[in-house]
Amino acid sequence: MPVTSDAPRVLFYAPRSRAFTALWLLEEMNLEYQLESFDLNSGRHKQEDFLKLNPMGKVPVLVERGRAVSELGAIALYLTEQHPMAAMAPPPDNERRPDFLRWLFFASAIMEPSLGEKFFKWEVPARSVAWGSFQQSTDVLTGAIQPGPWLLGVRFTAADVLVASGARFGVLFGAYDKEGPIAEYVARSTQRPAFERASAIERAQAKKLGLDG
Repeated sequence: MPVTSDAPRVLFYAPRSRAFTALWLLEEMNLEYQLESFDLNSGRHKQEDFLKLNPMGKVPVLVERGRAVSELGAIALYLTEQHPMAAMAPPPDNERRPDFLRWLFFASAIMEPSLGEKFFKWEVPARSVAWGSFQQSTDVLTGAIQPGPWLLGVRFTAADVLVASGARFGVLFGAYDKEGPIAEYVARSTQRPAFERASAIERAQAKKLGLDG
């Protein structure tokens, strides 16, 4: 859909992509937004106007007050800083802030490439790559979520949205065990009302774009 001038924020989004994580986060934060939704097969994300927003030609991209933000970690940090009343992050002077920041970027910097290692059977020296190894990242994640219920204890944050999204992908496609701490963490996360709302939106958008087959 076209972006309207009075939209408080716009999420450029494609069903069945990483953009779902940003959609879920917006629902968790109860922020008003407009979706510009499209099928990745359409090539919309490679058009000139989109590339001005994100030269990588990837979704999601969030536009708020004329500011374009791409990369999930950056989107989450931007939104939690701009909207502290949503209480999805410890404040800057909170002792848990370093932990929050670490997990916010663990999702894309460590989890995602380590899952790539697992899925694509990459053989790389652990000392040569930032994520170490799939097994190491899995062990670290497992240790972090076992005290539970969330990464920062009793408080669910934007970091959980990003990490749980990656963990869900890993469980669905067989990288992580379908039973045990990671699967249980995913189950807790996906029972949240905001996740259910985002999932319903995703299904509706997929149907609208003819992707529900």
